[in-house]
Amino acid sequence: MTHRRLFTLAALTTLTLAACGDGRRRADASETPAAKSKAAAPSSAPQADTGLQAYVDHFPFDVVNGVAWNDHPAVKAGLAKTVTNAEIRRTIETLAGPSAPIERHEGKLMSWACEAHNCGPHQWSVLIDPSNGATDVCYYNESVNGSRAHWFFAAGTEQWRDGNCQFGED
Repeated sequence: MTHRRLFTLAALTTLTLAACGDGRRRADASETPAAKSKAAAPSSAPQADTGLQAYVDHFPFDVVNGVAWNDHPAVKAGLAKTVTNAEIRRTIETLAGPSAPIERHEGKLMSWACEAHNCGPHQWSVLIDPSNGATDVCYYNESVNGSRAHWFFAAGTEQWRDGNCQFGED
């Protein structure tokens, strides 16, 4: 009986997560730019000053060294400094939903998450330089702009860019 429940739970979880996307194929982990740069990175790369490197390959809700990603002081400080819109910042910090494992992307650590049962239309990515905590944030809300995402940059600028916040999408 327990095996049947576990199988049913696994099947429902798979179907739920499959429904979150917009139907486009996500790149295989070995095809992503982050995976390619990870393989090409020299083993003598400097270690992070923020302690965020430990989160790579963990989900944002995973507790690493006693702290989840969104609760880490470097993440909290980066979001507070970069995301000038309080409502967007609060959404990123508190809204629980599906997420992807944290990965390396162009020299930064990236987390991606979305609103449960509304992933395609409402999602965000947080990119942090692990050596200094500089944070860039992509926030996509289809009800605000269906073709562009709102970007907040560590340098204090903002831009609207084409697409959503899922990197590696066709």
